[in-house]
Amino acid sequence: MSPSTKKPYVELVTGSVLFGLMGVFVDYLEAIPTGPLIFYKQLFGVLSLLIFIIITGKLSQIVPRKKKRCLLLLGFINTTTIFTYFVCIKYTSFSVAILMLYTAPMYVTLLSPLILKEKITLKGIVALILSLIGLLFIVDLSNVTAGLTTGNGYIIGIASGVLSGFSFGSEIVTIRYIKDDYSSVAQLFWYTFIGVILLLPFAGKVSEPVFIDNLNMLIIFGVVNTALAALLYVSGIAQIEAQKGSILALIEPVSGIFFDYTILHTPLIANTIIGCVFILLGAYVAVMEKSPRVFGKYFRIQV
Repeated sequence: MSPSTKKPYVELVTGSVLFGLMGVFVDYLEAIPTGPLIFYKQLFGVLSLLIFIIITGKLSQIVPRKKKRCLLLLGFINTTTIFTYFVCIKYTSFSVAILMLYTAPMYVTLLSPLILKEKITLKGIVALILSLIGLLFIVDLSNVTAGLTTGNGYIIGIASGVLSGFSFGSEIVTIRYIKDDYSSVAQLFWYTFIGVILLLPFAGKVSEPVFIDNLNMLIIFGVVNTALAALLYVSGIAQIEAQKGSILALIEPVSGIFFDYTILHTPLIANTIIGCVFILLGAYVAVMEKSPRVFGKYFRIQV
């Protein structure tokens, strides 16, 4: 794989690793309610993006031209993904929310042949199965089952989680669909800006003292998570097959677990380590230039 070919993979993985800091930021910003937290994360992110665009002379790139409705749709989908993901965290747990969010590769596998005309490969299916097995190891399903009997709140969380997974998968497919008409910078700017508009009602739902106390961390959250991580992520995934990119994005929960352990000192159990190994193995299979010979030997399917 040449350096130019590797670049999108490096960008996607780096962006996913930075996204893994989400749990750390949320922990430090626990005094901020969910709605305002998302709003200010997006607001400071889009402001830092605008500064970057002006400095680098890319203002012409963000002028809407073709497929304007797709840009609006992408903004709505991205906001839906973030909001339902945070709601799932609120009513269930971070690990359950991760599991629900990263059912996205299943939806991408179903949608990409229809919308992007990508072929489903055996290598992709194997990578998807390995990654989903890893997620099942990470999440304690007994807690999920127990939570379903505790009341409507948990059910709301699970429903939001399912929607976040479908929305995230749709977002990946949409990014790929308009990649020839809008650069990664333009896509990121517009879907973040649209998100700020949609979330505007939450702007005042946090007290002034709490907002001021957490302002510096909110700015860092927006710059790192909404601008830097997302810029790398969108740039990478726009250049990689949607099915493969959605599997590589599973690096995020692995890095999230690493950061939770090293920074927040969250206990690390054996099942979590096993789950991470499966996810990384799935990611490796997804990016292999050649499939193992056993695939072609036993299956008559494009690999």
